[in-house]
Amino acid sequence: MKKLILVITLAAFILINIFSLTTYAFANEKASFSVIYNDLEIPFKIFSVFVLPKEKIKISIAKQDQNSNYRIKLGSKIYQSSTSFSWRAQAESGHYQVRLNKKNNYSKKDEILINVFVLTPYTKKEGEYFKNFRIGNYPQIPAAKKDSYSNPKGFLKIEKSMLDLNLTPHFKLRQFVTNQSQSFPQFIIIKEKLLLKLEYLLEEVNRAGYQADTFGIVSAYRSPYFNKKIGNKTALSRHIYGDAADIYIDNQVNSLMDDLNHDGQSDLKDAKILYNLALAFDQKEKFKALQGGLSCYAANGVRGPFIHIDTRGFHVSW
Repeated sequence: MKKLILVITLAAFILINIFSLTTYAFANEKASFSVIYNDLEIPFKIFSVFVLPKEKIKISIAKQDQNSNYRIKLGSKIYQSSTSFSWRAQAESGHYQVRLNKKNNYSKKDEILINVFVLTPYTKKEGEYFKNFRIGNYPQIPAAKKDSYSNPKGFLKIEKSMLDLNLTPHFKLRQFVTNQSQSFPQFIIIKEKLLLKLEYLLEEVNRAGYQADTFGIVSAYRSPYFNKKIGNKTALSRHIYGDAADIYIDNQVNSLMDDLNHDGQSDLKDAKILYNLALAFDQKEKFKALQGGLSCYAANGVRGPFIHIDTRGFHVSW
């Protein structure tokens, strides 16, 4: 009788696992068309751009999708075009949304929602601070590195009420909050290229058979002040420029890297799996514009293992 119960239990366990494997399907949340912003092709239903007050914004329809008419609502007016739209950002720092969709189509796949974040200009920094949030000072950039580095023009002001806002389909603003402070507002930098890389890499990870609805993010933006405070001796860390993230797969939602190799542990071996997927990503021609730094880190007493990615424009690993 005990053997029969054991067999039935094992069979049920196998069926449950087979069912979960066959029913899970990653939703890449892409629209039926793509747009171009600052030479980046964006196919996702939700995306975010970061601009200065009164900066000109131009959103073009990708060439392969210019066989349809599109419309965008700006303020109280609706504009139509098959090629591009342009307008000026609001004069005050803040956040607003615009929706771009195919004319006469009402499917959710026929619309892209664009979050427009109007930044607080760098020139409004008082000494080392924005209000009570300490930024510190940005380092001088050597002439030889000015093609890959540029000091920020503005900062995204995060209020606590904004945390559940989706920047892209699979990443919320709360994932980019700094470890520097528990209070708000915070002032950070997020680059559009980083958001694209996170979405595309997440898709590649799922395609490789590793279930992930998003990535856990150990750290994204770090101010020069905080970067130095935690002992990072890299003066030109990509984290201070807003195009780097330290990430891990955390479908268990326990703030640790998942056991990807199924050996019963969360350790560097699991991070290596994610590292190799990110390495393969950087080596693909179609993702060349999103290439960047890559490294793998073991757990310590504060957090679990993770990998570093960024979008500096060329691949380098350490």
